[in-house]
Amino acid sequence: MTDSALCACGAPLDGRDRQIRFRLPDPVLALDPAEREAGRWGNDVMMAVENVGAFVRCLLPVRLSHGFSATFALWLGVHPADLQAAYDVWTAPEYIDFELSGFVANAIEPWGADLLAAPARAVVKDPEHVPYIVESSHDLLAQVITEEWPHHEVIR
Repeated sequence: MTDSALCACGAPLDGRDRQIRFRLPDPVLALDPAEREAGRWGNDVMMAVENVGAFVRCLLPVRLSHGFSATFALWLGVHPADLQAAYDVWTAPEYIDFELSGFVANAIEPWGADLLAAPARAVVKDPEHVPYIVESSHDLLAQVITEEWPHHEVIR
């Protein structure tokens, strides 16, 4: 039996979809570790940090050349009421209809800070996954969502 790479969910990866996961939102990561933990509530998919903001993990799939893709598991900064709404429906049947809007809370390479704070709308496409970012009024993020990108520029 040969060893193969595994996704964070435990499924084997075929090398066509690269999964890139941000551990924390950039504004939270910028705090010193004591501040980061002192006023923090949440888990790996939802969090609030006192005096910083509320965040929900979302997926940003990006089409790459030659049939490849990259899926960024990033954080979306949201209004605290939207974080509460996410918490309320996360394990309920209504989750499939859940949508939220917010701002990208991670600098995503190769676009870097150009996507940080870009407005985005996310929807649930699969009740087993966090919401997917599907549109943005930000020109560059809209291009990232809809266009194909050179594989060598995104995956280095």
